[in-house]
Amino acid sequence: MSGNGKDAKAAGVKLQAGDGKLIIELSDLLPGDILLYKPSSAQLHQAAISRSTNSPYTHAAIYVGDGEIAESNVRSGVKKNPVEGILDGAEYVAVLRSQCGFGGDRPRLLTEFVDAVVKEARFYDIATAARFVAKSRKYFAAQLQFISDNYGKYSTTEEYARKRFICSAFVVACYTVVGIIDSSAQVAYVPEHFSPGHLSTDSSFGWLLGYLVPEGVTVPNDDPCRFKGAWIDIGTEWWK
Repeated sequence: MSGNGKDAKAAGVKLQAGDGKLIIELSDLLPGDILLYKPSSAQLHQAAISRSTNSPYTHAAIYVGDGEIAESNVRSGVKKNPVEGILDGAEYVAVLRSQCGFGGDRPRLLTEFVDAVVKEARFYDIATAARFVAKSRKYFAAQLQFISDNYGKYSTTEEYARKRFICSAFVVACYTVVGIIDSSAQVAYVPEHFSPGHLSTDSSFGWLLGYLVPEGVTVPNDDPCRFKGAWIDIGTEWWK
């Protein structure tokens, strides 16, 4: 974490680093928060996706609560992992929080969905990862036509649970099954076409809560999450 650990806990998410960007702590995370990773180094398919979306982010995960994140990775598919390891190999992690709220049944629905996907033991969707750049560009280039052609079609939670996912597709699926993305909007949010870079710029996936950073790290001024809207800008902590 940052070198301001003690003060950070006292000030909560209002603490800002010297460069004017928000620095948060693990204790600030709530269920439903999206974690976007800027790595120290990236695998080949991650680097290609990152370049194609002009984004520094190569991996996405979601916080499920009780000290755990859920993520899909190449080695093991979708798994729960301890949140304490999220900065391993990362320069920094941007944290997004939904402005739609994540109360009511949403934490339970998220946990149940993650457990169902883990139980299915599907491998990481390496085929989608390998073809992502071309297929995602094609989807977004004709997205309005795709929506028109497929309006009213949707997948159930059970159908999502049986799929394979790349990291960001899994996060999109999570936001769908908890109802932030309504079933009527699924055709506009086809999971396999969304990269970590798309999540960082699309406000459907929340506003910037802040950054988790190792000691001594500075988040660059051109980080894309800075330009999508930040909770600090509206001066509210409604989730408290």
